[in-house]
Amino acid sequence: MAQSGDSGATMYAGLAIVLLIALAALALFKFNLFHVGDMLANSGDDGRAGIHRGGSDDGSADGGTRTPTDNAFDARMPEPGKYYVAHEKPLPERLTIKKEVGGQTIEIEMCLVPQGWFMMGENDGVRSNMPKRWIWLDDYYIARTEMTNTQFYGFILADGYRKSQFWTQEGYEYMTNQVRYRGTSYIGWKPLDRTSHLWGLASPRTNEEETITLEVLEPDGILGVPDCTVLVLPDEANTDYIDYDNVGDQVNVRMKYRETWKDVDGHDVRNDTDHRLKENGLLYFTDKQGRVDLSGIRSSKGYTILAWGKGDKASPILGRLRRSESPYLRDGNMPVVELSWFEADACCRFFKGNLPTEAQWEKAGRGTDGKLFSWGNDLDMTKLVKGDNGTERHSTDFANFNRWRVMPVGSFPDGASEYGVEDLVGNVSEWCRDVYIENPKWDEKNPLSKGNAKERRSERGSSTHDDDPQTAKLHNRRYSDPYARGIDTRGFRLVLDPKTAAELAK
Repeated sequence: MAQSGDSGATMYAGLAIVLLIALAALALFKFNLFHVGDMLANSGDDGRAGIHRGGSDDGSADGGTRTPTDNAFDARMPEPGKYYVAHEKPLPERLTIKKEVGGQTIEIEMCLVPQGWFMMGENDGVRSNMPKRWIWLDDYYIARTEMTNTQFYGFILADGYRKSQFWTQEGYEYMTNQVRYRGTSYIGWKPLDRTSHLWGLASPRTNEEETITLEVLEPDGILGVPDCTVLVLPDEANTDYIDYDNVGDQVNVRMKYRETWKDVDGHDVRNDTDHRLKENGLLYFTDKQGRVDLSGIRSSKGYTILAWGKGDKASPILGRLRRSESPYLRDGNMPVVELSWFEADACCRFFKGNLPTEAQWEKAGRGTDGKLFSWGNDLDMTKLVKGDNGTERHSTDFANFNRWRVMPVGSFPDGASEYGVEDLVGNVSEWCRDVYIENPKWDEKNPLSKGNAKERRSERGSSTHDDDPQTAKLHNRRYSDPYARGIDTRGFRLVLDPKTAAELAK
């Protein structure tokens, strides 16, 4: 009997222990003691507890949330003493830097963001935006608007795509080996034939005018072919006296003389007097650099190019030149889009600056007091606007937000920040310098998240395609693959240190 009693006591003791463990577990989850609930809820798809995969493949904002129980924020601004640098005279609030490129003067207006503390981030329950904290930034200048087509065209004219000193190693390898464009699909150089011996350069549009330059390259793909015979045949032109066919690598050209068709070569075309080819805007010759200015070419959706780049007696190179199907995106005052992070970074280096860090971008819009938007804390989505298809959308008078059409930079001056910086909400989102880390260790002074050169990069701001007010808030974080091109709602802007800005503004 005694043995049976011992067994019963042991059983009741075991039940009591199990009950205590269950009560303890309930307390842990209910009151989130030691953040156990967070750790289990945030298990990633790789099964490692505590790892959250923020954001999405298209760079959208991180949707993960948690209660900011340990992120108490002291709203009192810290003293500036330990970081403040005195200047002999005040820095100018605005500067315009200038750069002479290809016979053109490229100008970029820069706004001073003075040194000091500012509130970065927000305890809004979105994991990647937290915690709210005080950050010190030294003086810097940031472009008033996003980089425009005209400004980026300076980088193209300076042959920036071929000069490795402006590029990271990964970026230069990527653009050299994998990307056939030296620019975007709207402006810049692009190959017109499969051998890449024939290139076309499209300039930004200015007052409805645009320039197209043709380039004929040697087989090495570097040197141009001087004094090359070129036929440019518009699709809509009456050229029923010229015909050609393409069999394998052989291109045969024929011209009609009265009622007879005759095979012709570059020499025949160059010396033809029957068809007034030059007077009709069809015949051209390259200059010493192997280029032809086609500014006076008749308007057409597309052109056939026949260039005797291997000599007048050889088979010509056959190419196709097409005008952009979205001409408004070629306007000189439109933000340049469709660029990878590597291209944006290289252009900033060309102008002796950098992409803004996340902290620099955020302070330029929020100021020191942590505003949600560059103009204040109210998005005011009461403006009804009509889209291209006639449908109405709710937007704001302060920004190109939820309008679904990119607009020229500076179109909403009332949305400027206290420093005069515009277009931080809507229009196009913008590349930042940082490697994206969901929860980085933010340094107190001049933070910059570093990492592998091929890792995803931070992207800040919203675009005209966004309609969620959360994306318009300036503390909202997102990211993209640095190799991603072809996005026509993403651009970038330039940042300069005060010394460099002053030198470029002279």
